[in-house]
Amino acid sequence: MNTEKEFNTTVYNYDRLGDLLFIFQKNHKTYLNNLLAEYDLNLIQVLCILKIDSEENLNQKDLSDSLYLTKGAITKAIKKLESNGIVIREKSPIDKRHNVLALSKKGEDLIPIINDINQDWEKRMGLDELSPEFLKTFKALAFKSAELNNEKLV
Repeated sequence: MNTEKEFNTTVYNYDRLGDLLFIFQKNHKTYLNNLLAEYDLNLIQVLCILKIDSEENLNQKDLSDSLYLTKGAITKAIKKLESNGIVIREKSPIDKRHNVLALSKKGEDLIPIINDINQDWEKRMGLDELSPEFLKTFKALAFKSAELNNEKLV
């Protein structure tokens, strides 16, 4: 396990929140990807599965926009999920020019497994001990960072 002292030999500045968030996110992704590999899944695919499960008539563009991922990353993930029988593309009942995404039975069966993996990580990290105020502030910052990325630079 890396300690703060061991990490300090890198280029990160541990007094900057952005650097700490990068380390947190990178290790969260690695942890989840290692566990998800057993199911031939990665974190991006799981994010797609969870979003498809929670929203009807979702197409790939909407999925890309809502997950703040490139269209290419979403296309790659959906192709793999479709070839593994987890996601189904269907013609949109609203607009026949578009496909909507749905989970197959196999995809639906993955939802509790995914939730268990993530809940175990959150518990092991002690995230259930964080105050509601901290989570509210952190959520606001997360969305503000997304808004900044969507603004056009002058």
